[in-house]
Amino acid sequence: MGQQTMQEIIKLFNMKKIVSFLFILFTVSPVFSQENEKFDWSRPMLGKKAPALDVKEWITEKPETTGKFIVLDFWATFCGPCVKFTPHMNEFAKKFKKHAVFIAIATQAKADVEKGIRNIQEIKKKTNEKYVPIKFYQATDPRYKLFSAYQGEGIPMVIIIDPSGIVRWQGNPHGEDGNPALTEKIIKEIIAKYKNK
Repeated sequence: MGQQTMQEIIKLFNMKKIVSFLFILFTVSPVFSQENEKFDWSRPMLGKKAPALDVKEWITEKPETTGKFIVLDFWATFCGPCVKFTPHMNEFAKKFKKHAVFIAIATQAKADVEKGIRNIQEIKKKTNEKYVPIKFYQATDPRYKLFSAYQGEGIPMVIIIDPSGIVRWQGNPHGEDGNPALTEKIIKEIIAKYKNK
């Protein structure tokens, strides 16, 4: 084997090492940067710009959200935990109406929501339980377009957006994956911290 051929092999070997190094560098470094920024896989939109409020249809009138916190409550009539949290969301909506607009986003078409509510009312009547309707703004997202924009994994899911359009809370309002449940105290703290930003 000639000296020139040997040098070509060495060059080719070194080139492969450089390419491998660059590949590892660019695939591993994003993982480290996410860890350094404390990226939370269960709350992927936290601290990021909220997507546009693009819903399929408004069940109630469309609210004015300018200069307000927006609290999105993704739910469905077939979701027991969603329905169970409704009384708490009603209380929050009433308590914080000066600073925040609460919007229930059903992951169903309007007709399915209406049918589902009738079913819930019938079940509650049979079990002698009180039916608690949603007492704040409502819209639909039957194709999960908005839900997917928030990279949601399941419902119920609540999103709190500050007046500058940044997501300040995301998660299951009952609490899961080591994240706390949504409480009046948490909402109050978020409003106090971000109302003038």
